[in-house]
This record gives sequence, C-alpha cells and structure tokens, in this order.
Amino acid sequence: MSTSDYVCRAAGRPSSLACVATAVALAVGGMLAPNGLRADGDAAAPGHAGPTAETLLAGAATAERDFRVTAGFRLTQNTIQLDTSVDSSPDVDTFILDSGAPMTIASSLVDELGLEPLASIGLAGPEGGHRQVPVVQIPDIRIAGVSFRGVGAVVDWVEPPDQLACLSRSGLMGASLLQAAIWQIDFASQNITMTDSLASLGSMDNAIRIPFTRADAAGSPRIAVGVSDSSEVSLLIDLGFNGSIAIPSATLERAGDRIPETAPTETGQASSTVFGHTSSEVHITRVRELRMGTLRLRDFPVFTGPSVSDFHVGIDFLRHFRVTLDWHNNALYLEPRDPVSALYNDFPTYGFAPQLRDGELVVGALWRGSSGEKAGLALGDQLLEIDGRDTSKPDFETVCSLLNEVALYGSKNTPISVTRLRAGVRETLRIERAPLLTAREPAARE
Repeated sequence: MSTSDYVCRAAGRPSSLACVATAVALAVGGMLAPNGLRADGDAAAPGHAGPTAETLLAGAATAERDFRVTAGFRLTQNTIQLDTSVDSSPDVDTFILDSGAPMTIASSLVDELGLEPLASIGLAGPEGGHRQVPVVQIPDIRIAGVSFRGVGAVVDWVEPPDQLACLSRSGLMGASLLQAAIWQIDFASQNITMTDSLASLGSMDNAIRIPFTRADAAGSPRIAVGVSDSSEVSLLIDLGFNGSIAIPSATLERAGDRIPETAPTETGQASSTVFGHTSSEVHITRVRELRMGTLRLRDFPVFTGPSVSDFHVGIDFLRHFRVTLDWHNNALYLEPRDPVSALYNDFPTYGFAPQLRDGELVVGALWRGSSGEKAGLALGDQLLEIDGRDTSKPDFETVCSLLNEVALYGSKNTPISVTRLRAGVRETLRIERAPLLTAREPAARE
C-alpha cells in the first residue's frame, strides 16, 4: 500500500491514509530502502554466498507454465482481499492485494511455517519513519491452483487492535509475488485472472496501455504521468491504497497547484501503517490537470498533506477500469468500464473515524465541515452507540464491523444515530453521509 492513509503507506491510509484507521484511505506499510541488506543490516559483500534481500524479493516464480486461472476476491473498504494456501499451513489465509509493497507476512504465520530470516531490509514509512525488518522466503503459495515458489517476504504485519488487521491477519500479497505472473483485475465481477500469456486474456483493443518501471527489488510498478505544469512525474500503481490519487504537498506545489484554505481537511489520526498510527492533517484539493496515458482529467480531486510521502493511485480510481498488470512486459492496461465522470469522487462520508483507545471507542479523526462535525462531534468524544449498536464496551470485531459500514469507503449510505459522551454529558446525534466536495467537475478524454 503506500501513501495517504500512507495517506496509507507513502501518501495518503495502507501505505499507502485514513483508510482503515481513519476515513481517508488504507495505507500500509513502508517503502523499500534502495539497497538490499543482509540479516546483519549491512550491504551484502561481494562474493557473499548468502541471499540478499533484493534477490529474495525478486526471486518468485510459478511452478506451472501455459496457465490461465481465475479466482474470486472480496472488496472491503475498497481493499482487495484474496484467499490463499500458504505452504504447509492447513488454513486458508486472507491477504490484502498490494502492488505498492513487497510481500508482507505476519510474524505469527512465519512461526507457524517455521521460516527463518535470511536477510533484512530497510523500510521507509510516512513522516521519516525507518526501520530494519527480516526477510524470509516462503516455499510455496497457492492461488486458484497456481503455485508461486520461492516468494521473498518482509516480516512486518500488524495485529489487533490495529485496524489494518480488520482486513487481514496474514499480511499483504505484494509485488514480490505479483511480478511472477500477469494479473487482470475485473472489479465488476470481483474476479482476478492470473496467466503467463497476455494473449490468453483476449483482445484489449480499447485499453489504455502505459509502460511501467519496477520501482524497487519487489517490482512495484510506477508510470510516468503529467500533473498540471509538471511532466514525467513518477506515479506508483498501488492496489493496496483504497483511495483515488494521493500526492505529496511538494509535488503538488512544483506542479503549480495549491491547497486552498477552504479545502476539506481531516484532523486526528490520519494514517494507519505498519509503522503505527500518525496524527496529521489530510486535505482534499484539486490539480488543474492529471495526464495519464490518453486520459486528460481536469480539476481532478486528490489527497495531499504532511502524511503523503509518495505519489500513488489506488483502488478508488482503478475500480472504474478492468486493470491488467503485465509484469512480463512491464505494461499497465486500463480498460474503461465507467464514464470518465465516475472517476471524480465527491467523497461522501459521515465525517468521522472511530478508533479504539484505552478500551473505549472514540472519535479518532474528523473532517472539517463534514456532517459529523456539523452535528456536534469533536475529536476524543467517546462513542457509546452507533446506529443502534452498543459501543460502550467495544471489542475488536465490533470496531471492524463498524469500519466496514461507516468509514469513508464503508457500505452504509443511510443516516445513522451516534450517541457520544463528552465531559459526562451524553447526547445522541443524527448524522448523514454527505459529500465533502460540493460538485463533480467535467472531464475529458483525448
């Protein structure tokens, strides 16, 4: 994931930022440091016989040849959840599909499989976070009958009560596995097709084809796009980011765009990543033009702010296409499935994000000017009841269920009642899901 809500790993919730933890985006984990590192943290010495993190993360391959298989997935909070069988584990493990991060696995699953660290690597997270984490090699991961062998994986996943664990207890199915095949994602049918032959997918004559480069050892794909006054800006294709577009403030300013004082702004817990939670501001503003392949999107809404450390595109944008990532030929294909105007999200939201804190459910983040703020919610308010559900003594599963309904990309659209406690005073509020932006802007495709 990467940014925003990385803001969710690099930018905006996820890696990619409120995402799961707040109302913005899902950001997961961390970007790889540029150099492969050995288990002792030093660069691998010339002639060293042991594997480096780089070789481990780039070493996955499929056991099968001439294959084409399809697997269903679930889309929860704009996040792709895919079931797998991991090596000798008897259980079905659910992973988050994430092209913007390396394969990432929970330490509990590593212990279950009896895997040993073979190297380590540096992860760089939002707002300057950095740490060394182990790298293991998973002998076999099976998806819809296809075996991915020798998959390098970072050991660095979250556990409850971290809200990313609502979506997966196992980790991220990252680029270090994905790069071993060609993946076609059909959001309409919620199916993923995996193959080793682009021709087996049939005609893609109406697709926008954009070449990509591999950003790191894991193979995370980046394309060159234009933003207002800037050209050839590197954009991460981040299937682990549940938002649309997140852009660092500095990149926004170099393009000649700015954040107006009236921009929708979320304060509080702005990101949930494997580095933990960060408190910051996230804004929604517009770039004058986003140029991606043949797409020309004028006055396009984006997430930005201090927590956004990478420029990336996520599920809320990509779900309007059938997406094919061809790692064999380093090409992205976008087949439009909706009118261009559908790309322009007005961000309907209840305006707040619930967060577990010291055994209580509180308002962890709040959008300025949202229906939640207008109804009277404030950061830190204890939430005693949400939409008829008692949350005075919440457990982790209750919080996960609530996020699936009331988060920015939650499923519920009807008005809800919220009972809050502040300074000993209990009050019940009625809150509607209302857009943060007042109107969708016209767009054109050339």
